[in-house]
Amino acid sequence: MNDTMQINDTVVCEIDIAAPRERVFEAWTDPQQFVTWWGDDSTYRCTKMVSDLRVGGSWRTEGSGTDGKHFSVWGRYTRVDRPSALGFTWNHDWGGAEHPETRVLIELTATSSGTHLTLTHSGFASAPERDSHNQGWQRVLGWLTSYVQKG
Repeated sequence: MNDTMQINDTVVCEIDIAAPRERVFEAWTDPQQFVTWWGDDSTYRCTKMVSDLRVGGSWRTEGSGTDGKHFSVWGRYTRVDRPSALGFTWNHDWGGAEHPETRVLIELTATSSGTHLTLTHSGFASAPERDSHNQGWQRVLGWLTSYVQKG
């Protein structure tokens, strides 16, 4: 991972990936690829993704943790600019209390060695929620990097 900083209600993660941005964008948006890389056996696994990849279109993922507990994450696409940017709202069903809808923006910049990815997740109502997502995004970007760099 290159750098992570937290600004108020926002998490920003940046990483360089040795793969073309088209490959990174497809891994993130193709439901079959998405469920292949999002998760591992020590934390949780995404088992299903449904996506209507267009501005205003909805997306939803489902999965389960190592404890067998099921979870869902869903939202709507706010930006689809293939292969340079993907924006979406983020809602989830874990953690007990209701959480406000937040926003994610993934920006992909071509580099001489592949892709520079900047992920900005904003709108958190509390520092613990923000910090928890920061840790989660670190894991997720590691999974994504491993997947797209394999082939």
